[in-house]
Amino acid sequence: MHLSRIAEIICDTAISENDELSEIAQEGIFHMPELAFAYECGKAILKEADSVFGHLSATWIREATLGNGGPTDLVFKLENGEKLAIEFKLRDTAAAYENDIIKLCKITEPNTTKLFCALIDVFDSKLPDDGRQRHIESLPGFSVIPIKKLAFSTKQNWYQTKTSCVVCVWSVS
Repeated sequence: MHLSRIAEIICDTAISENDELSEIAQEGIFHMPELAFAYECGKAILKEADSVFGHLSATWIREATLGNGGPTDLVFKLENGEKLAIEFKLRDTAAAYENDIIKLCKITEPNTTKLFCALIDVFDSKLPDDGRQRHIESLPGFSVIPIKKLAFSTKQNWYQTKTSCVVCVWSVS
């Protein structure tokens, strides 16, 4: 399983959706609901299955229950028994990110790779990190390792201050 390729696909999906929303709705990526983004990432990952999973057959499962206290946003089961579980958060708090990391770490099924993806709304003056990334990367008792981070300018109507989206993909254990 190629985690860096998965992270690239997620970042590419965020940019593509941001561009499309800007054109058709005069809004940016944060106009998109979280599960809609997870769905678009699922499609994009499956379209690139060979570059992500090699020649293993992958089954895409939306909102799968893996015995960790609630549905997991996106799961792929591979024919060799491996699983990929991804949780997504868009424009949320450090506490919400922390809760998803804890939820991922409750998955006890063997051979499960766990990724957490956050699309973080950061004021341009605070780039690249307004403290939320640093907070979850230093959670005691958890390993939250960055795979890829990418910032881009986006449209939004919540703040008067210019805001960017920072796409972060972490490996979690």
